[in-house]
Amino acid sequence: MKLLNKKISPILKLVLLFSFWSGGVGSTVISSDRFLIKILDRTISLQDINFQLRNIKALRCIYEDSFVIQYFKNDFVGQLDEFLSNMPKEDEEVRKYLLSRKETLKSIRYFFKMLTYAEDQKIQVSSKVKNLILESARENQCQTGVLYKDTLKTNFVSLMEMEIYLRTRYGSQVKNKESFEAIRSSIEIFIESLDKQFSHEYFW
Repeated sequence: MKLLNKKISPILKLVLLFSFWSGGVGSTVISSDRFLIKILDRTISLQDINFQLRNIKALRCIYEDSFVIQYFKNDFVGQLDEFLSNMPKEDEEVRKYLLSRKETLKSIRYFFKMLTYAEDQKIQVSSKVKNLILESARENQCQTGVLYKDTLKTNFVSLMEMEIYLRTRYGSQVKNKESFEAIRSSIEIFIESLDKQFSHEYFW
């Protein structure tokens, strides 16, 4: 088990459910940006997806029992890597490509809608948790692209807010990694509800 799992796991399973709630490397290079989807008033681009791919890789390295990682599954990383790596340059080819990747786009849409919702909850990631994450990232040689000097980059903090929200809402129902499947359907219902509430538009 990695450093963070040794040091932060008890916090994540207990304190994370209460005290956190208060009122890089290895990613695909994007040579040019392109808007893909609009969620509410927020426009998501290829660069946004690339940043979050880096963040997800880092979170998987830092804390492999993450609810975000378990819900979207490890193959989500490969799915995003492949999606970004094979993105065509020409507009007409991009349109065909996107239409052939509807399932990937659906996963991306779900991810960013949940991220948007978590950000709206004004969750605070405590300095203690940030320091544990920094320590674990360095010890485990995780993606350093999520680090900024002696703190975490803002978009990685947003991902941690989503992790905290999921643990706050569902953590008491999960006793171990194997029992996560017991709450998968509840999270799916929640995300499907968000998908109906939060409007979206693709840029084909």
